[in-house]
Amino acid sequence: MKELILNGMWELRAEPLSCNKEEAGRIARLSSGWIPQVVPGDIHQGLISAGKIKEPLVGLNSFDCHWTEGHSWWFRKVFATEKEWSQAENVELEIDGLDANASVFLNDVFLGTHRSAFYPFVRQIKKHLKPSGNNTLLVRLTTGVEEITEQQIDSLGVRAPTEAANNRPERGDCRRVFVRKPQYSFGWDWSPRVATTAISGNVKILSLQKARLADVWVRAVKEGKRVHLQPVITVEFIPYYRSGEATLEITIAGEDCCVIKVKKKVFLRSGINILPFDIPVREPKLWWPNGMGDQYLYQVQAALTVEGEKCIFPAFKYGIRFVELDTDGKFAFVINGRKVFCKGANWVPADTIYARVSDERYEFLIQEARKANFNMLRVWGGGLYEREKFYQCCDRYGIMLWHDFMFACAPYPDHLDWFLEEVRRETNYQTKRLRNHACLVLWCGNNECTQFLAGWYLGKTKSGAYLYNYLLPEVVWQNCPHIPYWNSSPYGGDTPNSPEVGDRHHWGDCMMNQDMNKRITPEEYDRCTALFVSEYGYVGAPVKKTVEDYFGQEPVQKGGRVWLHHTNTFEKNTVEAGIRKHYVDPEKLTLDEYLLYSGLCQGLMYEYSLDSFRQRKNCSGALFWMYEDCWGEIGWTIIDYYCRRKIAWYFVKRALAPVRLVLREKKGKVYVTMANDSCKTVRAVLEYGWISFDGKEKKVKKKKTFCPGLTRKILASFSEEKRDPSSTVWFARTSRKDILPAILRRADFRALKMLEPRFTVEITKARKNLWKILITSDVFAHAVHFQLEEKVFPEDNYFDLLPGENREILVSYPGSLTGENLQVKSIW
Repeated sequence: MKELILNGMWELRAEPLSCNKEEAGRIARLSSGWIPQVVPGDIHQGLISAGKIKEPLVGLNSFDCHWTEGHSWWFRKVFATEKEWSQAENVELEIDGLDANASVFLNDVFLGTHRSAFYPFVRQIKKHLKPSGNNTLLVRLTTGVEEITEQQIDSLGVRAPTEAANNRPERGDCRRVFVRKPQYSFGWDWSPRVATTAISGNVKILSLQKARLADVWVRAVKEGKRVHLQPVITVEFIPYYRSGEATLEITIAGEDCCVIKVKKKVFLRSGINILPFDIPVREPKLWWPNGMGDQYLYQVQAALTVEGEKCIFPAFKYGIRFVELDTDGKFAFVINGRKVFCKGANWVPADTIYARVSDERYEFLIQEARKANFNMLRVWGGGLYEREKFYQCCDRYGIMLWHDFMFACAPYPDHLDWFLEEVRRETNYQTKRLRNHACLVLWCGNNECTQFLAGWYLGKTKSGAYLYNYLLPEVVWQNCPHIPYWNSSPYGGDTPNSPEVGDRHHWGDCMMNQDMNKRITPEEYDRCTALFVSEYGYVGAPVKKTVEDYFGQEPVQKGGRVWLHHTNTFEKNTVEAGIRKHYVDPEKLTLDEYLLYSGLCQGLMYEYSLDSFRQRKNCSGALFWMYEDCWGEIGWTIIDYYCRRKIAWYFVKRALAPVRLVLREKKGKVYVTMANDSCKTVRAVLEYGWISFDGKEKKVKKKKTFCPGLTRKILASFSEEKRDPSSTVWFARTSRKDILPAILRRADFRALKMLEPRFTVEITKARKNLWKILITSDVFAHAVHFQLEEKVFPEDNYFDLLPGENREILVSYPGSLTGENLQVKSIW
C-alpha cells in the first residue's frame, strides 16, 4: 500500500449558492478568480490571506463575514498521476473533515455527496484517474443549512434555541440540527457566528495492491492478577475472487525496552478478515490519571507480509488501564480498581475556525491543564471529535476524557432514516478511531438534550431520544465495551439534573440564578449536594493584552460595541455585581483595576466552589465550564484564546492540588478537611486556629493527623469563638511545603480592615532559567502577585499570605531575575 497526501495549498473560489454540481465541469476549467487555500483549512483562512476579509475574531469583523454563508465554495487541487496506480488493484480517495454538505468530483466525474464533517468521504477512483498527466479534484461545500425547510424544522415539534433572547439574534440557527458539523459554529453564548466551511482533515490517495491493515484494536483483560492484551487486527485482502496466505506480526514495546513480539501465519479470505491475538503481559505497568501515578504507554505496531508485499500499520501508544463507572448510590469513576475524584473542566473547540488549531496549541493547552492539576476534561457535545494530537496529549499527560457524542441543546431528527444512517456511520467510525486511547473513560450521548426533552420542551418532542437510548449504546458496546456509556449530561433520577442520582449541571442555583446575590456569593456552593458536577461556571475578564488584541486597531472602550460583542451573553452585569460585593464600587475603576478585580472574583468563585465539592465525601467530580476559549471574550474560561492564563487559573490550580486543606464553618464550629487525591497516606502535624491580620493575636492548636490516599477526612474542628471577622482569619496548615495553608474569611473582602503589608523577598537561582522566590509578609496579605513580563510564568500567583508565613514560588525566566524586574503587589 502506498499513500499520496494531497494536503497543502489548494485553490478556492466563491460562486452563488445556486451554482450546484451540474456546473462542476465549467468551474473546474476556470483559469481565473481562484485564491490560494490551505488544506486542511477553512475558507476564512484563504479569504484572510487573500485580503478579502479581516480576521473574524477581532473587533466586529465577524459580522462582515456573514456574507460567506450565501455562497457555494469550490476547492480545487491539481495533482499528477502516479505510475503504480495503473498496476494497483484499487486506488482509494479519502477526504476527512468535509464541513458539511459536500459534492466531490474527479476529472469531471461526480464521485458523490457527503453530509458529515465527522467521518471521512471514501471512494474507489482507479477508473476515473488519467493514465498520465494531471488530475483535477474538485470539492463543492456550503455551510450546510441553506436547503433546510420550515417544514423540516417544524417536524421536530420544537425549535433549537438561539441566543436571540440574550440580545444576540445573529448567534444560533435552528437549522443546525440537520447538519452533521460542529454545532457551535453558528454561534453560542461564548462564540460568535462564524459559520465554518472547511476541509478540516487530511486528503489522501491510497494505492492498494494485495492487502492492507485496516485496523488494530488492543484491549486489556484482567484475570486475577494477570493481564492479557488481546489485539484484534482487521486485514483487508484486496483480490475479490481468491484466498491467500500471509504472515502477521505484532510488536508491543514498553518504555523500559521490554518488547513482546508475536508472529503467526494466517489464512486470508477476500475482503475483511478479523484476526484476534492473546498476549500475556508479565508485570504489566498501568496507566494512571494525573496525580495518581505514571502514564505508562506501550508502543504497538503491526505488520503484514502477503505474497512479498509488506504492510505496516502506523505505530501508536497504548496505556493499560481498567475503567468502571460506579453508579451504586454514587456516580464515580474507578480506574484500575481505585475510585477517582475527577478534577477539571469542559473542553470546547480551541478556535472558532476550528480547522486552524495547531498541534502546538493542543500541546500547550493540555500541558497547562496538567499543571493546573486537572485529571479530566469533558469534550462537549456541540463541538467536534478532535484530531489525533489532542488525544495523544491527553494520554501522555494523564487527562481522562469524558467524551460527549456531538449533539447539544436541541431536538435532533432521529425520525429520518438518512439522519440515523449518518449518525451510525459517524459514531461507528469515531468509536473505532478512539478506542485505543487510555485517556477515554466515558462515552456520553449528548449535552443537555435529554434535559431539554424532559423539562424545557415540556414533553412536546422526543426527537433524539432514540439516538441516546438505543443507537449510541449499541455502537459503544459493539466497538468499545471496555468504555462505559452514559445517556446524557446531565442525566439520572426521575428527571435529568437530579442532585441525588447521576451527574448535574449546577447552574440555576448559582451563576444563572435570577437573584444576583446568589450568583456572586461563593457560599451558595456549600448548599450543593450533587454526586458529580459536570458543568457550572462563573465569568471573568482576561488580561489586558488579550483585550487589546481582540479590539485590534480600535482603542479599548469599556461598554462599547466591541466590548459588548466580546462579552459572554450570560454575563448580564454579573462581573460588576461581583466586584461591588467583594471589593469596590466598579463605576470609577480604570480598565486595569476592572480587569484585576474581575479576575479575582472569578478566581474566588472557582476556588471556593471546587473546595466545596472536594471536601464532600459523596461528591466524586467537579468539572467547571469551561477550560479554554475559541475567541477572545469576557467569559467562563481560565485560559484565554491567546493562550494566556487568566487570573483564575492560579486559583483553580491551588483548589485542585493533589492534597488540599479546606475550612468550612457550621453552627459556630470550623471544620478542617483534608482532600487527599494521591494514592499514599498523608501524615502531618496539623496547626489550626485563628489569627489577627497583624499577627499579634492568635489561638492555635496542634495535633498529629493522617489521611489515607484517595479519601476526604475531617482532621479537626474548633470553635469560631465569635472573633471580629473584619480583622481575623481562620486557618489550618502543616509543616509540609507541598500542602498549602487553608484560609477562611468570614466577611467579604471589602468589609475587611486590611493593613498595608511589608514584603520580604529573596531571589535565588534554582537552575538554568528557573528562579526561586521566597516571600514573607508581616501581616495578612491578599492576592499577592508578581508583575512580570508576558510569557513569564510563576508557579503560583494571586495568593494569600498569613502573617509571618514563608511561601516559596518558582518562576521560569530566561534572563536574570532581580528586584528590579520583579514587582510584588497585593490588594489592601
